[in-house]
Amino acid sequence: MKTIIKGAIAVLMILGVVKTFQDHDVQAEAVNYYNQAKNGELLQSIESVNFDSLKHLQFDDLIPSDFF
Repeated sequence: MKTIIKGAIAVLMILGVVKTFQDHDVQAEAVNYYNQAKNGELLQSIESVNFDSLKHLQFDDLIPSDFF
């Protein structure tokens, strides 16, 4: 009985992975990132991160439970 359940779970996991890769167009996404890098758009999007909000952090008010 355990073997049947383990087999069924394994089959469902494999089918889920296959469906995920079928639905996700990896080649088109890679071409998109390549074109962005070639045109310089990727670097611009990385450089445009807003660091102004990080300048005004009050570390005195932070307690360890803020992170959990």
